[in-house]
Amino acid sequence: MPSENTKTTLDIREARSDADYHMAYPIIRQLFPQLDMQTYARRVFVARATGYRMFIGEVSGTLVGVIGMIANHNLHDGYVTFIEHVVVDKKFRGHGYGSLLIKFAEDRALEDGCSLIELDTDIGATQAAQLYEKSGYRKSGDYYFKQLREEPYGEE
Repeated sequence: MPSENTKTTLDIREARSDADYHMAYPIIRQLFPQLDMQTYARRVFVARATGYRMFIGEVSGTLVGVIGMIANHNLHDGYVTFIEHVVVDKKFRGHGYGSLLIKFAEDRALEDGCSLIELDTDIGATQAAQLYEKSGYRKSGDYYFKQLREEPYGEE
């Protein structure tokens, strides 16, 4: 959480316009540096059409972080929310904004009727794992993937 001396609050709102998504791009690139703007714009367009929602965290009008999430029904868990990413601008890390974004996502998921929230991290993402564990998340398995074809970012 922000220090007790900090009087600023994190204002969180849904990204609804192309301008919002454009503004979030530099922060998203801190997590996905290989993601070019054209690919990002194309993926955002498709993701939004399939239920993805991005929320923007601002302090005094300055963008400090973003969280992306999607709700989904599945056979294993029922109705769940999946946190796609939590990214706090490197200039603002260590002030509790990541925890506030996660708490916002949890509250939003409950409002939407979800009783479970899930996410994954990359191997070696120890700071992210610590943030999630501090927020009450438990590790429940391993994540597997298989690359079906080689494509550099920017070409789909």
